[in-house]
Amino acid sequence: MDADDRYITNWETLKRVVKNYKKGINNKKNIKYAKEAEARGKAAFLKGEYAKADYRGYGDAIAWIPRPEYYFIVGDLNMRSKLSLHTDSPYSTPQYKACWDKYLFALDVEKSVGSLFETGFSLTAELDLSATKNSKIYQQALTNAACFARLTSKYSEGVGPQCVPVEEVKSCLGTPLLFLYH
Repeated sequence: MDADDRYITNWETLKRVVKNYKKGINNKKNIKYAKEAEARGKAAFLKGEYAKADYRGYGDAIAWIPRPEYYFIVGDLNMRSKLSLHTDSPYSTPQYKACWDKYLFALDVEKSVGSLFETGFSLTAELDLSATKNSKIYQQALTNAACFARLTSKYSEGVGPQCVPVEEVKSCLGTPLLFLYH
């Protein structure tokens, strides 16, 4: 919804992202601040602070230059943050550490991977960014998205309570996408 309570379609959102990309990609100030945000994001990630890496790092970088790679990284960080709630919290039960509710998993995948990765893929296609399309981060984002789609489909088929094994989620994540950028 926009300020006038008008629904904004995905296409309108992408159009805005494309406009901001074109406006920011050659602006020295935007480049400088995006690089600073990247550095903050990477430093936070290396400390295991996934949410901070997202919001104070790569999420900020998107505001300066909405690069497709940033969308892939933020989606990856979101899933790692959710996974960390399962595996790293001292309050997690053994069941919670091993299993992700299939419905919550599907929602998390849509929010983190579906929406953000889709924006990155769409931006790459719309701007015909062949260097991005041929990059390791793009190829790995495609692989991760396909893996999460398979997991979501596999565990959504059954009726009733069911969970997605956390180990399978970990295998979909693989190498952190921010390590494949640059």
